[in-house]
Amino acid sequence: MRNLLAFAVIAILAWGCTDVGSFTTDPGECYEGKIVDAGFVRTGFSRNITLSLTLDTDSLADGRGSAGMMWTSDRIFNGATVSQMEELAHDSLSQFQFPGGRIRNYLVYTMATDGAPAMVVISLMENQQIEVRIMRPTFDPCAMAEGECDEDVVKPLFGVFRLDLDEECAIAQP
Repeated sequence: MRNLLAFAVIAILAWGCTDVGSFTTDPGECYEGKIVDAGFVRTGFSRNITLSLTLDTDSLADGRGSAGMMWTSDRIFNGATVSQMEELAHDSLSQFQFPGGRIRNYLVYTMATDGAPAMVVISLMENQQIEVRIMRPTFDPCAMAEGECDEDVVKPLFGVFRLDLDEECAIAQP
């Protein structure tokens, strides 16, 4: 009975310890996929948009430097650097979880080609896919400006993408 209990504990611990390093892309590789085809998870993106992502899980873990780059087929993101704040990487918020077969979630940020930032959640999935959520609220830079202002309103974005590894990713070539 004692051996059975020890085996069960070891199996549970081993199941929970997945090597997130296996999600790091090599040169020429990227994760690619389409946006989820549901209107409630698609604001500011077309129905046929695709996303490509290179990833360095070591940089995600410590929050130092670029953790990858991302591109969308509509060029809202065009080689945008994906980064996590070092302070967040060491805060308990970096351990957030939600259901659905996720091994690990990362809260990161990037800059769109229009110069406005976006928040991104990268979820490493048990099925070896990556799920990416891109979020950005509407922002009116002139709303609080005194006097004249000619800045454009930043449009909202929300999209959920499911990505698979592409070992011959044309967009991710160095």
